[in-house]
Amino acid sequence: MHEVDSSKWGSDFRIISPYLIIDKGEDTFQQITGHKDSVSHVGFSTNDKYYFTADLSGYIQLFELQDNKKIWEFEVGDVLWVMWHPVVPILLAGAVDGGVWMWKIPAFETKTIQLSNTPPIDAKFLSTNRHLAVGYQDGTIKVIDLKSGEATVSVDAKQEIASIGVSRDDKLIMVGSPESSVCLVAVQAGKVIATLTEHPAGYTPAQNTPSDSVEHIAFHPTRTVAAVSYIDNKVCLWDTALQRLRTTLSHPDGVVKSCWAGDSEHHLVTCCLDGIVRVWDVDQTEIIAQVTGHRDQLLDMKISENLVVTADDAGIVKVFRIS
Repeated sequence: MHEVDSSKWGSDFRIISPYLIIDKGEDTFQQITGHKDSVSHVGFSTNDKYYFTADLSGYIQLFELQDNKKIWEFEVGDVLWVMWHPVVPILLAGAVDGGVWMWKIPAFETKTIQLSNTPPIDAKFLSTNRHLAVGYQDGTIKVIDLKSGEATVSVDAKQEIASIGVSRDDKLIMVGSPESSVCLVAVQAGKVIATLTEHPAGYTPAQNTPSDSVEHIAFHPTRTVAAVSYIDNKVCLWDTALQRLRTTLSHPDGVVKSCWAGDSEHHLVTCCLDGIVRVWDVDQTEIIAQVTGHRDQLLDMKISENLVVTADDAGIVKVFRIS
């Protein structure tokens, strides 16, 4: 196993809520003020022209990347997620009142899709880029046509939803619950086809049992496998074709996210609350590399080609390469 201390190399950035400071060493790129609460979401548009910052109160600011000029602001109330459209400069947000907001940039045309009064906990784009799969807190899963604002699919998972994932071919949606179970939905049929759990039928957790929430779901780009990250110190690889557990990758602390390394057949990168990023060979069920250097819990991770960006609870963001 290869181990690297990322505190000795790579790039560091710092986020100090309710301010956002992006810097590298002594060279401050931009200090953003005006937020009223912790900065919870940031993101760059796919055309590299804009970036947004959003806080927990729902206050969103938009900037031009070239000169860091603030060009727009909006307030929607408490938000659960904010994301860019994967192709065109459209910003989307999910609000706790059940609304899904859309803003077309730079015209700033606003559209609200209100198909539920319960919070849209998580959302993922289908490969068409015209449809958004949204998991609502009450267990409802909707596939929304963003142009018409109508739901083309609506399914009741019969469990509270904590996270959602969509297969590369758009045939399957998987949702995870705060109590460890995952639900598999066939999109075309519009129905639940399996509920997957490590626990036996009729299992009821003891009153003081620690949470085992499903934090993140990542479908493999080519295989019929989904990597499911749990707060209970593990990542489970579920075979979505056979609807059974393939293997479990144990961790020393909760796992908040896992991502397949590009189009790799067998490499999975995991982001753990112990502050360590691990690269797994899932075929051998072994860690082949890990990156240390964070001094606090890891909260998020993004992968772009061979670059991995991680953020911790102390406000430190690190960028490192994997090969």
